[in-house]
Amino acid sequence: MLSRAYTERFPILPRPKRIAPAEGCFTFQKLRIFTVGEGDRFARILKVLVPSLVVEPTGRDDADAVLSVATVFSAKNEFCAIRIRVDGIEIRCRDNAGARNAAAILFQILQKTENGWCLPCGVIEDYPDASYRSMMLESSGRCWLPMERIYLYLRQMALARMNVMQFHFMEGPGCTIQLDCYPDWHGYGAENLKYTKDEIRAMIAYAGELGISITPFVEVLSHSQTFNKVADIACPGDTDEHMFAVCVGQEKTYKAIERVLAEVAELFPGPVLHIGADEYDMSAVSPFTVHWDKCPHCRTLSQKMGYTTYRELFMHAVERVNRIVNGLGKVSMMWNADIKPGNLPADFPRNIVMHYYRCDNILGKEKHFDLWPNGYVENGFAVLNSHHHQTYMDLPKYMNTEKLNNWSYLADPGTAPENRAGVIGGCCCPWEDFLHFERTIPPAIFLFADRLHNAESAPVPYDTDYGRLLTHAVFEGKLPADLNVFEAVGDVLPPLVDTATFHTKRMVASEKTLLRIQSELNTLKARKELTSLARLAEVYGNITADALSYVKTQMNAEPLKETVEFDG
Repeated sequence: MLSRAYTERFPILPRPKRIAPAEGCFTFQKLRIFTVGEGDRFARILKVLVPSLVVEPTGRDDADAVLSVATVFSAKNEFCAIRIRVDGIEIRCRDNAGARNAAAILFQILQKTENGWCLPCGVIEDYPDASYRSMMLESSGRCWLPMERIYLYLRQMALARMNVMQFHFMEGPGCTIQLDCYPDWHGYGAENLKYTKDEIRAMIAYAGELGISITPFVEVLSHSQTFNKVADIACPGDTDEHMFAVCVGQEKTYKAIERVLAEVAELFPGPVLHIGADEYDMSAVSPFTVHWDKCPHCRTLSQKMGYTTYRELFMHAVERVNRIVNGLGKVSMMWNADIKPGNLPADFPRNIVMHYYRCDNILGKEKHFDLWPNGYVENGFAVLNSHHHQTYMDLPKYMNTEKLNNWSYLADPGTAPENRAGVIGGCCCPWEDFLHFERTIPPAIFLFADRLHNAESAPVPYDTDYGRLLTHAVFEGKLPADLNVFEAVGDVLPPLVDTATFHTKRMVASEKTLLRIQSELNTLKARKELTSLARLAEVYGNITADALSYVKTQMNAEPLKETVEFDG
C-alpha cells in the first residue's frame, strides 16, 4: 500500500526508491543554485516545466540549493538523492541524467504559494531499474498526431522520467516528414500531411531540453509499399496491391535506402536509428511476404552468394543496411521476429539492438516458438523488450492494468539472471490510428514508466491512492490533491477500444463523486492558457459525463424481480 504521507506530500510517479518525510517546508521566491560538476540538465528541464520559476546560478555561500554531480555518489546510473530542509536543498547525483530526474521529481512536489514556492521537507532517493525507458509515438502514413499532442506526450514522458521517444513516421502508406531525397513521397491521408524539417528540429530541441532522446523509426526493408514506388525499388513483377518488401537483389535499392537514412540521420542527432524490418513471412503464405523467389535480381544474388533460403537473403539485406547505419555514425535497432538466435552466420553483426516483440511470425507457417530475449542476449545482442502481449496499446487483448502491474521487462518473457544485463529496458507501443489514444496514452506513459523504473519491486495496488497519484501526474498538479479522476474511468487506464470510455463492470463511483470530478475538470478546461492540459481535461470531462449518465441510469433502473427456477 502507498502511505498517505507519500500520496499527499510527495505525489511522485514513477515511485522513487525511498522517501523519508520530515516536518516543515522549504519556502523560497527564486531558487539560487550552486552546481558542482555537470548538472545543467537540472535547470534546463525546470525552465521548460516551470517557466515562472526563476533558477539563478550563484556562488556557494549564497546558494540555497547545492547540486553536486559525480560518479562517486552511486554505482547506479541516473541516481539522485534530494534532501529538503527548511533552510535549503541538497541534491547529489551520479550523472547529468540523474540531475534531470531530480528536477522532474521536484516539479511533482513543488507548490505555488502567495509569495513564491514551497517544497515539503524530507529525503528522496531514486534511480531507475531500466536504462532505456521509452514510449513509441506513431504519426506515419497511416495516422497523424498534431504537434501540440506530441509536445504534451514529451512533457509527460519527461515527468515520468522516461529518456527516449521512438518516433515512427514511415509506413507502407507513406512518410510524414518532408524528405528532400524523395519530395513526392506521399504523407498522411488525402491532405498529404507532412511535418516540415523545422517542425521536427523544434520538436527534437524541445525533447532535448527535457532530457529525452528521439529515435527515428523508419521502414526501409518491409512495410515499404510507397517507398518501393517512389524510389522504384520493388522486385520486377510485384503487384501494386502488395509490394510489401523491397527488392534486396538490386544495388539501386541500397542506394535509395542510404539516401533516406542519410537525410534522417542528419535530422535526428540521437545515437540510434530504428530500421524496422519486421513481419516477413518466410514461407510465402500471407500478403506480408516477399517476391524474392520470383525476382530475377534476387535469384541472381542468391546464386552468387550460395543462398538457398529467404532468411539468408533477409540477413544479407539487414547486414547491408546495418553497414549504412554504422557509416552514418548510428547504431541500428530492429524488430526481432525474423532473426533466429542460435541459427546465425558467425559474421552477422551483433552491434544491432534487438527490439523484442514476439516469439515468432504468427502470419506464416514457419514456426520457431523459441525467439526469446534470453536467446538474443546469449547470442551477443542487446535487447529492448516490447513483448506485444503486455506493451502494445492498440487492442484490448494486449496491455491492460492487470498485465501491466505484473509485468517486468526482465521477466516477461523471462531472462536468465546471468543475461539480464543485456536487456536494456522497454518501450510501450500505441500503433495505428485509434480514437482512444487521446485518453489512454497519458496515463499509460506513467503506468508503464513506473514498471520500468521499479521492475524489481512487487506490484502496487491500483487503488484510490494510486488513482490520486496518477491524477496528480497526468494533470501536472493542476487539480485538487485529493481528487482521483480515474474513479470516473473505473480503473487507472481507460478501455483500449474506441467505443467505450470507461469500465462499466468496475464503476463504483457515486453520482456525487462524479459531479465533483466533472466540476474540477470543467474548471481546468476553462484555463485556455494551459492548452493541451485544458484539452485533456475536456477529454476526461467527456468520460465523466458518460459515467454519470451510466450511473444515473443504474440508479433509476427498476430492481430485478426475484425468480425461482425449476428443474426439468
